[in-house]
Amino acid sequence: MKIKLIIGLILLGLVAVVALQNAETVTVKFLLWQLSLPRALMILASMGVGLIAGLLFGTFSRGTSKVS
Repeated sequence: MKIKLIIGLILLGLVAVVALQNAETVTVKFLLWQLSLPRALMILASMGVGLIAGLLFGTFSRGTSKVS
């Protein structure tokens, strides 16, 4: 249990460093929308979308496998 806490704190520290080093505002243009937000938030949002997509596709692929 302690190892999970230590790993979690290390990851939290790394996220804080990334957020502090990427505080500049970037403009994201997608189709008709234009959005200005900090680069760190954009990185975290992209990672979140990738995580959700990976979990969804992993769940669907496990559910459709055939065992003989």
